Amino acid sequence: MNQSKEKTTILKTLNACLKGSDEHPIVRILQGKRPLGKQSSFFMETARVIVVLEGVGSFRTIEEEKETTLDIAPGQMLFLSEGTWICPVPQTSYTSLGVIFRDSSTRITIHSRKVIKGAKPRVIPDYIAQWQTRETLGNYGKHLLALLREPSQDEIAATADTHLAKLLYAHLIPLMENAPESASQPQSILWQSVCDYLSEHWSDNDLSRESVARFFNRHPNHFSRFFHKHAKKNFRAYVNELRLQRSLILLKDLRHNVTDVAAMCGFTDLQYFIRCFRERFGLTPGQYRNRKEL
Repeated sequence: MNQSKEKTTILKTLNACLKGSDEHPIVRILQGKRPLGKQSSFFMETARVIVVLEGVGSFRTIEEEKETTLDIAPGQMLFLSEGTWICPVPQTSYTSLGVIFRDSSTRITIHSRKVIKGAKPRVIPDYIAQWQTRETLGNYGKHLLALLREPSQDEIAATADTHLAKLLYAHLIPLMENAPESASQPQSILWQSVCDYLSEHWSDNDLSRESVARFFNRHPNHFSRFFHKHAKKNFRAYVNELRLQRSLILLKDLRHNVTDVAAMCGFTDLQYFIRCFRERFGLTPGQYRNRKEL
């Protein structure tokens, strides 16, 4: 059976990673908090790895109350544990491979961020290839992720990391080879892809039904019907729920006032955020923050 162009591209990249350099240890973000500033940050609902393929990827997070910028070189793997935050701050254009691990699916993407230099540099993101499958690494994959969650601090651990990365690539390759082609993928796979996309972009105040439909090459009206069938609610209600749940996490961080939290969660209208929050949780964001248990 002929493989799609996207699947071929991903398999070629995974094989190149497997045969690549052994020089770079794995960089881990295990408790990362959301950085300050107006740049877009992304919340990791589930564990994932990012492997820089070309250029240098720069990422900002807060570990142990200290803001840190990590420069990830070509061939280097960045592991992000679930519940962490990351803020891409590219200084130059780069391309990366990303793998999202869920209990019921695996998503693999090749993603580029092109930096357009000028008085106000712009970053243009683009997905070169992406794939979603219900196949997973199973119990073996859970053991690999458990090892990735362990800090690496000495030369022996760094050497072990090299083998760990190779093992991961070696098991992702047959997983991808056996993944069904997109033409035969059921709607549940597309729905999981949409959920993954929204879990990464919920903080973007430009997120809309139209922008997501365009990303998945669907007509907005068709996308609305598809979305309501699976979510049992409309697009705005679903995204608002995502944002409100994330706001609970941000409100616990006293570095951010309520106005900041609203903006970081994609709400452009503070009063609308407060009204939605009160309707959902029965108290205002300020009242929630002032509860004794926080």
